[in-house]
Amino acid sequence: FFSLISLRIDIVQVLLVRHGATDWNLQGRCQGATDLDLNEVGVHQAKQIAASLTNETIHGIYSSNLKRAQQTAQFISLHHQLPVLIETDVRELDHGELEGLTFAEIKKNYSQFIQKWRTEPAEIRVPGGERLVDVARRAWNGLNRIVQLHTAQETLVVVSHNFPILGIICRITGTHLNNYRTYHLDPCGLTRLNHHGGDHWGVTCINNQ
Repeated sequence: FFSLISLRIDIVQVLLVRHGATDWNLQGRCQGATDLDLNEVGVHQAKQIAASLTNETIHGIYSSNLKRAQQTAQFISLHHQLPVLIETDVRELDHGELEGLTFAEIKKNYSQFIQKWRTEPAEIRVPGGERLVDVARRAWNGLNRIVQLHTAQETLVVVSHNFPILGIICRITGTHLNNYRTYHLDPCGLTRLNHHGGDHWGVTCINNQ
């Protein structure tokens, strides 16, 4: 009984939020390091997630350095009078030569890459970009740097991107990165994590479910 109480009080809760939509999201274009603003749909999504978090007591708000994440975080911050702090390691996978291309264009021009990505995406390097395994590693390091700045019973918001968040979820759940498609994240989807100290993490909600 007492150990359960102790465990509960020692938790730092992290609310991982994927950014709102951009034009490229809605057009089905590959979007990684390209620094696009939220569009009208994305602004609406950001306002909705911000409104849903108004009753949470938030102690810190963090974002990747990309505008779509920062803008989403700013909407959340309006309700909590907190600055948005930047953690560059939770930025999106750099898609290199694939940036801005539709899936049909990628399938046509990078067919060998797509075949490999479908089965073993973790270790393969995106042409001119990054490897998923490296993104997952830096996102994990960034997340741990953030929680080390806070004490037990605090709740943090971290606004990030599809692949960094999927990498974190895979790490905590013991899912191989090659199987990241086990999970799905909508724009402004919310994932709740509990940090119990050290390397002890739990996932209580993925993509609002």
